[in-house]
Amino acid sequence: LSGPPGTGKTTAISTAARRWGQDGSPTWITAQSNVAVKNIAEKLFKQRVDFKIIVSKEFYFEWHEHIYLEIENCLIRSDDLPNDPAGLERLLGGSMVILTTLAMLSNPVLDRNRAFSVVPMQRLVIDEASQINVFEYMVSFPLSCRLT
Repeated sequence: LSGPPGTGKTTAISTAARRWGQDGSPTWITAQSNVAVKNIAEKLFKQRVDFKIIVSKEFYFEWHEHIYLEIENCLIRSDDLPNDPAGLERLLGGSMVILTTLAMLSNPVLDRNRAFSVVPMQRLVIDEASQINVFEYMVSFPLSCRLT
């Protein structure tokens, strides 16, 4: 999604994610910046959507751990990600809506622990799409992923 500030992008994303979450449809939501992902997370939290947000430990500790206080129970730091799918499944606790930055989405750790098997990428929502260079983030999409 793209558009100027205040046009309802975050509301549209969170409303769609709430609906997909209620249907049990796996959904990944991503953006270029941690702040954009955090804003979506706060909106999902207010709408009582079952989600998890994966952030890098560097961003969390070095600068901004205070911005995650409200959504701490939904937060997973990258250094806490288990190396096995069963461990990841336990950590996610059944959440089918996953938020993360594009950098984390393309991080090999998610592929290594089979995150895309635990929560298949049936839907991928990209906020701030106009701000990215697609060649910087070459994500291997599973064959089951339909890009629209």
